[in-house]
Amino acid sequence: SGTRQMRRVPQFKNREHSGTALIMQHRLNAFLLARSRLQIATISLLLVVLVGAIDYASGYELSFSIFYLIPVAVSSWYAGRRIGILACVLSASVWFLADHETGHRYSNFEIPIWNAIVRLGFFFIVAILLTRLRALVEMQTSLAQQDALTGILNGRAFNERYELLVKLAARQRRPVALGYLDVDGFKDVNDTLGHSVGDQVLRAVAKTITERLRASDFVGRLGGDEFAILLQDVGLEGAKTLFAEIHGDLLDIARRNHWPIGFSVGVVLYHSPPASVDEAIGCADALMYKIKKAGKNELAFEEAGVEAKGS
Repeated sequence: SGTRQMRRVPQFKNREHSGTALIMQHRLNAFLLARSRLQIATISLLLVVLVGAIDYASGYELSFSIFYLIPVAVSSWYAGRRIGILACVLSASVWFLADHETGHRYSNFEIPIWNAIVRLGFFFIVAILLTRLRALVEMQTSLAQQDALTGILNGRAFNERYELLVKLAARQRRPVALGYLDVDGFKDVNDTLGHSVGDQVLRAVAKTITERLRASDFVGRLGGDEFAILLQDVGLEGAKTLFAEIHGDLLDIARRNHWPIGFSVGVVLYHSPPASVDEAIGCADALMYKIKKAGKNELAFEEAGVEAKGS
């Protein structure tokens, strides 16, 4: 048993080191993402100068080519193609100067120029590949977060956005309002008018809600005909006003298209929103179902456990 215990210790340490490395990588990524393009360009320039200084100090016998890829990669990934290409030119130039100043002599003066051009081309290839990869990653991330039918956040993305918002709201002590909206009579639309009309209804609902929201607010489709709407830094009266406008706009569209539907909305104002998104949505969902039982197509508001109805 003693031998087994000794074998387990290195495995535990490896996992601990791996976890620490992941945390450091995440923090570095978050730091760079928060920087402007100008700041990234400055960081890349400093990295080029640093690598060039080390390259010069080490002499021409030791190759530092791989380290010049660091500023190229950082600038291309976090600042885009133009800054990436600038980093390529700077890296190739500094590499050429460091090689020349260390006293490296060639049989023909054209050889170092050729080498510099080859290095520049290599850097260009890396920069272009990284910028394209970044664009592809962003596109895939966006598609993974969007509801395929309506284009708004899907349930998973809404939950993730809520969790980030809760941390921010807790630090700043700002209230948030969470609304849960259900389309009354949606099943009848699908059964009598067809699923294509049902899809039109859902797209119209998502578009109408989105047009009324501020840049700081967001909406997600949680499934079927159910939508969650989150307003940041808003009081009860502000939430009532905005949700009443959304409700009125939705009824207008339903009447214009002769859709036999209504909209039941439960809204909870949180001064300290719960950390669990399920708990937060559950409260608004329960409030919405009270409307369903009472006759549908209404709004209900609740603040700190005190319920107030409005339309």
